[in-house]
Amino acid sequence: MPPLRIVAISDTHLRHGALALPDGDVLVHGGDMTGRGLLPEIHQVADWLADLPHRHKVVVAGNHDWAFQREPDAARRLMAEAGVHYLEDSGVTLDGVHFWGSPWQPEFMAWAFNLPRGAPLAERWALIPADTDVLITHGPPRGHGDRCWDGRHEGCDDLLEAVRRVQPQLHVFGHIHEGYGTTTLGPTTLANAASLDVRYRPVNPPLVFDVHPRSPA
Repeated sequence: MPPLRIVAISDTHLRHGALALPDGDVLVHGGDMTGRGLLPEIHQVADWLADLPHRHKVVVAGNHDWAFQREPDAARRLMAEAGVHYLEDSGVTLDGVHFWGSPWQPEFMAWAFNLPRGAPLAERWALIPADTDVLITHGPPRGHGDRCWDGRHEGCDDLLEAVRRVQPQLHVFGHIHEGYGTTTLGPTTLANAASLDVRYRPVNPPLVFDVHPRSPA
């Protein structure tokens, strides 16, 4: 089977209209689609996603996207009606490529989808299936796209161990705007796809990757 072209973005915070999106098969959004996370903002983002030409759209929520935690049925319905795959500790297979998404991240200023470091987060990452090709989380793993402006590394150690265990072809995330860019860990490409910089300017272009379906065992 031919590869899927993935167009990855994250942390658009309602500035999505400023993006120049390249062609691709799947648009992946790593969360923080909104500003305050209100349901009308989710509706606005869903309308924009529905109008995009990409055959598939796959998103996770971020720490700003409160409606997915406070009004989950309504927020999920808006995405479903727009033809968008919303993933929350869940997966979807598209053209032979297995996607898994999760919105959680280490506690950060009492925002949405926060969990304490250690067991609560490790339990979420333990759910990631071994056959995941594309992993989408809002937050980064430790040491990859997680360096803040003041030098702190805010990534999750347990998520890093999960990436080592699963070895997906691609891991897309955001959250730390100043961590934009790609790194590698063994066979995995790790992509902080934050579209806005630390001053919330839409200056980071989407990242594009080709992901191949896994060969049958």
